[in-house]
Amino acid sequence: MIVCSCNVLTDKELRRAARELQSGPERSVVTPGAVFRALGKRPRCGGCFSTIIPMIHEEATDEAAAPAAKQQAQAPEKKEKAGNEG
Repeated sequence: MIVCSCNVLTDKELRRAARELQSGPERSVVTPGAVFRALGKRPRCGGCFSTIIPMIHEEATDEAAAPAAKQQAQAPEKKEKAGNEG
């Protein structure tokens, strides 16, 4: 779905750019402006910001939840190994 009609940017493009910025080596604070710059665009009217900001927050929440879920999935394996060592 096109979110920014000025730059013809879709929600998938914007979400991908936000994820890449959040998971990059710099892990900078992701703003709509940073997402636009990552896509080589500039915000024009700003009317899409009210839609883009929640998307960025959703991606940040998903990114933060992913490592926690991964740790929980590995936790039973660690317990089993610890139990087998004794």
